[in-house]
Amino acid sequence: MPNGLPPLSGDKREVQRFLVVLRAAAIVAIVAGFCVSGPVAAQLSLPSSVPNPVSATGIRQEGLFFTAPIHVDANQVFKIAGPLNPNSAHLPLAQRQLYVQTAIAEVLATHGSWIGSTSEYDPRSLRVEVVQGGDVASLQVTDDRHREPLAIVTVNSDDARYYQSSIPAVAEQWQTALQAALTMALELRQPQRRAANLREVGRVAAVLALSTLLLSALLVVLGRRIQRLRAAVAAQTDKVAAQRSLLAEKQEGSTHHQRSIFLSLALTALAPSQQLQYLRASSAVIYALINLMWFVAVTWAFTLFPRTSSLAQTLTNDALAIAVTVVVTVFLDRVLDLAINRIATFWTDGSFAETEDLARQVLRVPTISHAIRAIKSAVLIFIAGLTILTQLGVPIGSVVTIGGIAALALSFAAQSFVRDFVNGFLVLIEDQYVVGDYISIVPYSGIVENFSLRMVQIRDSGGDLVTIPHGSVTMVVNRSRNWSRIDFRVPVAPEADIPKALALVQSSIEDLAREPEWHDAIRLPLEFIGVDQISKDWVIIRAAVKTGPLRQFEGRREINLRVQQAFAKAGIALGAQFPANYYS
Repeated sequence: MPNGLPPLSGDKREVQRFLVVLRAAAIVAIVAGFCVSGPVAAQLSLPSSVPNPVSATGIRQEGLFFTAPIHVDANQVFKIAGPLNPNSAHLPLAQRQLYVQTAIAEVLATHGSWIGSTSEYDPRSLRVEVVQGGDVASLQVTDDRHREPLAIVTVNSDDARYYQSSIPAVAEQWQTALQAALTMALELRQPQRRAANLREVGRVAAVLALSTLLLSALLVVLGRRIQRLRAAVAAQTDKVAAQRSLLAEKQEGSTHHQRSIFLSLALTALAPSQQLQYLRASSAVIYALINLMWFVAVTWAFTLFPRTSSLAQTLTNDALAIAVTVVVTVFLDRVLDLAINRIATFWTDGSFAETEDLARQVLRVPTISHAIRAIKSAVLIFIAGLTILTQLGVPIGSVVTIGGIAALALSFAAQSFVRDFVNGFLVLIEDQYVVGDYISIVPYSGIVENFSLRMVQIRDSGGDLVTIPHGSVTMVVNRSRNWSRIDFRVPVAPEADIPKALALVQSSIEDLAREPEWHDAIRLPLEFIGVDQISKDWVIIRAAVKTGPLRQFEGRREINLRVQQAFAKAGIALGAQFPANYYS
């Protein structure tokens, strides 16, 4: 199935009109079937008490035999057989089938108007008897009104060989099947049974109408709720996009506040977005359920009346199977959507050690769930397509072979495209980076502004939006994953009081970390502090400071300011400039 759900805004009215037309057509079809079966059919047909026999159809080759089905109404009772050798002494199979169907039609003939018509034969006294005669067995029908037996079918040696049994055994099987089928068909033709069936259809139609009304009312409520959620999601999406742009523009500036706002907005937008997905999936399930109920009910109603039983058989064998496949596929697709959304919600609402962990789940889970839903829909559509081809009689072996060759050719033609998707999925699963992270993909660095399974977009310090396919990424540096670090280095003059300079650097950093504004940014204790290098021109003091995500840039600037002020107050001179290759 496609990923989009039945629209509930502009296209909602079109879908509802289609459903109304579909149900109206079903009701008209039932009524028309009843009417045409009655007086109208009587006026259009010849004044005969024997209905037209079923034409000879369905003959096919099975092994060393041709077979032809024998039907009572639309139900196949048994098959007669004939040899592949055209010089057989028996009647041609098509002629024999036509004779048997004509005899059955005579047994099922009715007289009188459609409403009050009755059958010629009485179902209560109907008897199918087997009469042996030489090397054949004949099935004959009698009842209390017809003492003269009516021959229906003859079991010959061809039938016995086809069923791999004896003629008496085959005749006994046919007798049992024909007795039950004719009795049931005659009972359906009795006025009392017809009236009872009409009442049953009326009750089912009333229940269906009431159920459809209730479900339609529920759809209206869901539609209004979906409209409100769409507006809320659109508003939150605009806010997130605006904050994302602001975060990208800041780059190495004061990004913590903007990042906090961005993550807060993302968390706020998640709830209505998930609710919208739930309601969309629920609406699709309800639509599928309504259509399936009406289709099954109409098909069942057709089976209750002889004149429409052939149409019911056609619907059951062909249209119903395909319709059920489509509806079940849509149903499974939406139910699995609900399950995936539920799992995503559970994953997002789980207990995490830090707020940053929760924020990362908020940013990762929607993309992962979207990818899983897309793969799930593709698999369901593929399976449904093969099922429908099987129902239409198309050999799926050749289809799968051709599809495999096409997929292989496509994979060679789109290797980079497939590689992008695979690598993008691995990035999500491994949590390498998400939207809002500050990353470096040589030679570009910036804030991740957009992320999909195929590519990542980052906004660099110049404001340019750089699009990088996942397949071309060989190494990523994430500068904001969980925590960051300030590698602080300051050159001091060799003649200065080095222990005092070390103490001033350490106290400046620790005092900064104790301030409420910087408590979450600078994390104590220091990882290390000491003299890193010495020369005749400078002594380098180095400290490693752990910070919150993306707080290293503003933290470094504040530490530089406070260390410079402390050195100036204490009279400690700075050393010469770092050599060009010092940081390499």
